[in-house]
Amino acid sequence: MKNVRAVVLAAGEGTRMRSALSKLLHLHPISSQALVRFTVNACVESGIARTIIVVGYQAEELKSTLGEGFEYVYQEKRMGTGDALKQAVSLLRDFKGELVVVPGDAPFITSSMLIELIKNHRETKPAATVLTALLSDPGQYGRIVRNGYIDGYRQVEKIVESKDASSEELEIREINSGIYCFDNQRILPLLPHLSRSNKGAEYYLTDVIELLNKQKLRVEAMKVEDPQVVLGVNTPEELKRAWKILGKKK
Repeated sequence: MKNVRAVVLAAGEGTRMRSALSKLLHLHPISSQALVRFTVNACVESGIARTIIVVGYQAEELKSTLGEGFEYVYQEKRMGTGDALKQAVSLLRDFKGELVVVPGDAPFITSSMLIELIKNHRETKPAATVLTALLSDPGQYGRIVRNGYIDGYRQVEKIVESKDASSEELEIREINSGIYCFDNQRILPLLPHLSRSNKGAEYYLTDVIELLNKQKLRVEAMKVEDPQVVLGVNTPEELKRAWKILGKKK
C-alpha cells in the first residue's frame, strides 16, 4: 500500500512465558515458523512497502530469523511500548502518511485485516484508529474508555492498562488489541510527552490516545467481529492455544 509504514514491536522478553527463549522465536510445530513471523508476514502481504522492526531481547536471533528486507532498530532498555516506538523516530521523522503499529505476538492478525484498518482510517481521517474487540473475559488487556459524542460518534477518550484500571474500568469489555493506524505526523510529536507515572513504570504507547484527545483530535475505534483476531501470546497456555488455532487454519 502506498504511503504506509509499519512498525512491529518485538523487543520484549516475554517473562510470563517462563522460558529463556524469546516468545517470539518459538516455532510453530507444523510450519516451523517463529511466532513473530506471522505478524511480519501480515505486514508484508498487506502491501506495506516498508516495515521497521524494534528488537531488544535476543535481537540477533530475531534478525537472523526474519532476515533481510526489513529495517531494524534496537531498544536497549525495555521501558514500554511507547519507548519502543521512540526508537524508530529517526526513520519516520520525515514520513507523511499512515503508520501502522503492531505487536510481534499477534499471530492471528491478517493482511486483509490490516488493509481494512488502513482503509477505514483513510476514509474517516482521524488522528488515530485503534483495532478493538469485545471479550467476555478481558483479563489483562487494556480497556477502551469512551466518553461523550462528537458528531454522533462516541469518542475514544483513552486506553487504560488493566493494572492501572479502576474497578469500574475493569468492567469494560471492549479491549485494545495493541494494533493501531496513526497519522504519523500527529503521533511522533507526542512521544516525548509520554510519562512513566503508572504502576508498570513504563512509557505506554496507549497514553497517546488521551494526549490526542487533549489536543481536540479525534480517535476512532474499529471493532472486529471475531475477537480471536486480536488475541496475543503472553503465557505457555496462550502459545499452545495459538498453535492449535493456527494448525486448524492450515
